[in-house]
Amino acid sequence: MAGLLSQGERWVRPYRLTPMPRWRLVCFAHAGGSASFFRDWASALPADIDLLAIQYPGREDRFGEACLSDMPSLAEAASVALRGYADRPLALFGHSLGAVVAYEVAVRLAQQAIAVEQLFVSAHPAPQCQRGGQLHSGTDQALLDDVRRLSGRPNPLLEDPALCQMFLPSLRHDYQIVETYSRAAPQPLNSRITVFYPEQDPEIDLDEALAWQAASLQPLHLQRWQGEHFYLIEQRQALLDALAASLLGRRPLTSPALEEAL
Repeated sequence: MAGLLSQGERWVRPYRLTPMPRWRLVCFAHAGGSASFFRDWASALPADIDLLAIQYPGREDRFGEACLSDMPSLAEAASVALRGYADRPLALFGHSLGAVVAYEVAVRLAQQAIAVEQLFVSAHPAPQCQRGGQLHSGTDQALLDDVRRLSGRPNPLLEDPALCQMFLPSLRHDYQIVETYSRAAPQPLNSRITVFYPEQDPEIDLDEALAWQAASLQPLHLQRWQGEHFYLIEQRQALLDALAASLLGRRPLTSPALEEAL
């Protein structure tokens, strides 16, 4: 069945598509995550922002497909899939692993003369500041323990051995992508980059957040958030308000984020 679907149908989940949106917001999930993480954002965003999410292979409705384990393959396939949606202004949002996937997709779209006007990167160091790691080649228990460390809350999925066995292959491949990804220097984009920086997140420090400036020819915008790695779950509506404010040029009524133009 997968072979009969177009690249766009396999990779892109259009959670809201309208005839004349002001923006198309495309979301990229964290390691072990999937497109459905973003599904309910559609009802909480303004009606003139379309919502799409990229579905990595090896999970949910792509469970029967082989997982990818390197950034170039993942970013190239996702960028090809998005070409059919580039008739409206594109904004990309990526959390954790998804931040650097979104950046690499933006690079590839730019090479095809498709502009990504806005790139939102959340809770992940700049491309030239990758920390590496070996968890992808370690034990299942070590991988699951790292997910528990980052989640900061009970997760029933991690306590069910059968579900864990289904979840582990995609998780391990995602960790391999992020732990082996590196760029000596980023390729600067014309995109405006906004960094969402959770101040209590052990996966990123302020210098690593500010280093995203090297990836853009525009002034960097930094938004500081109270919270740890998955701050965007607890502060979901505030985050969506911040996205809408940036895209539509209006200030959210209430938001714990502090934006700095650098």
